[in-house]
Amino acid sequence: MTGKFRKVLLAEHDKGIAEILDYLLRAWDYEVLVARDGQSVLDIVRHEHPDVIIVDSNLPKIDGLKLSKILKEDFLTAHIPVIILIDKKQIRKKMLEIEQGVDDFIVNPPDPIDLEVRLEMALRRSAHQLHANALTRLPGNRQIEKIIHEKIKEKTGFSVAYYDIDNFKSFNDKYGYMKGDSVIRHTAYIISTTVKRFGNRDDFVGHIGGDDFVVVTTPQRDRLVASESILSFNRLMSFHYNAEDREMGHVLAKDRKGNVTNTPLMSISVAIVNNKNHKMDNIVELMETISEIKCHLKTLPGSNFLVNRRVPEKKEQVQAKQAPAQQKLYKREARFQYKPLGQILVESKLLTPQELETALNKHWSTGQKIGQSIIGLGLASSGDIARALELQLNIPHFDITKLKKHEAVGEILNKIPLDLMKAHGIIPVNKEKNVISLVMLNPKDIEAMDKVKKFTGCSIAPFFVLEKEFKEVWGKVIKEADKGD
Repeated sequence: MTGKFRKVLLAEHDKGIAEILDYLLRAWDYEVLVARDGQSVLDIVRHEHPDVIIVDSNLPKIDGLKLSKILKEDFLTAHIPVIILIDKKQIRKKMLEIEQGVDDFIVNPPDPIDLEVRLEMALRRSAHQLHANALTRLPGNRQIEKIIHEKIKEKTGFSVAYYDIDNFKSFNDKYGYMKGDSVIRHTAYIISTTVKRFGNRDDFVGHIGGDDFVVVTTPQRDRLVASESILSFNRLMSFHYNAEDREMGHVLAKDRKGNVTNTPLMSISVAIVNNKNHKMDNIVELMETISEIKCHLKTLPGSNFLVNRRVPEKKEQVQAKQAPAQQKLYKREARFQYKPLGQILVESKLLTPQELETALNKHWSTGQKIGQSIIGLGLASSGDIARALELQLNIPHFDITKLKKHEAVGEILNKIPLDLMKAHGIIPVNKEKNVISLVMLNPKDIEAMDKVKKFTGCSIAPFFVLEKEFKEVWGKVIKEADKGD
């Protein structure tokens, strides 16, 4: 029982070897995911987050060594062990590449006993690393310092943003360290996903420890990332409190002198230093400037960020402003009293608070959507999730059984680039007069709706679907479109 149902992603393009390894892994009690090319690996990792990856060095589309480097350079996947299967003749030639981006390698086809031992060792090393930073899996102080030193030496434009949760101690004191750990994990998830969405491809997120995080980005993106992080934090973090504290907007807590005070709900402060108009010679100078900005931010109510744009003695405060489309969206959400999906399921008695906590831990640690995590753990059905999302989004769920052939849809499909539909997870499924029914994985994707409107000249009626449903709709619609051609 070596694997104990750990999840292994097997990427092997040779069908015969893949079948043998798949059989062995399942016999060792591993859950096995199979990919045939490098791009498929990246797609699967994004959704499934395996415990270990076995990858053939000769994969098509993206070869194994390049693939491993991509995974190791991404702060969300860098901790996943990667074992390369490599031809014996290639080992000497590829040794430098192996050393730079791979946790282990083994000659392909592998000896079963050797592979079983290598897997067990990789998982043990991974467990040890996870224990060092069990909450967030983000890089720690040593890696943060290394990245900042490299940026200073490169003499290119960079920004360092220091994130600090305000009033976290009061929350931790009242609700306990386990709830406090949930806040830390949730904050790490918010920052990481925001950087992925609004930052640059090679941006970095690190966890200093406790409630302190660091983002290394560029001056062109630092304010956008900080602003979007604050919006998500403010919208979601109050749900870690009970209903009574949320209603009051504060908690009763003791200060250092033992006096009972009303402490506001948690907010987040982001101190940003960039070298756009002022050269940073060393990390000490940079951290001193961040410390000064942090002290000022602590005097301000609520969540804020502050950018050091000129010299250390002259700083400029920048408010987190929403784009017009976002302002409209958040006003709409406020009217419908936005609640997280998990909160809706708990209030509907479809989940217990303990079950929600389990699902959230999986969601925050893997990046998998919370609905997928709940379904994957067997805590609720797809129908339960769909009904809860309708309440959360105030947008109807698309019923796949009502999908019918529509001649106008073929015309619309020809007007919308396929790459756009894939990238945004959208599919036109109907057209009535001048209104397109648009199935969407993210029905809040205003950018996607604007683009479809621009390409077609039609108004948009959004519907949402779950990922599994989206694939089914995609297959049917594209198949009909191909018949029309």
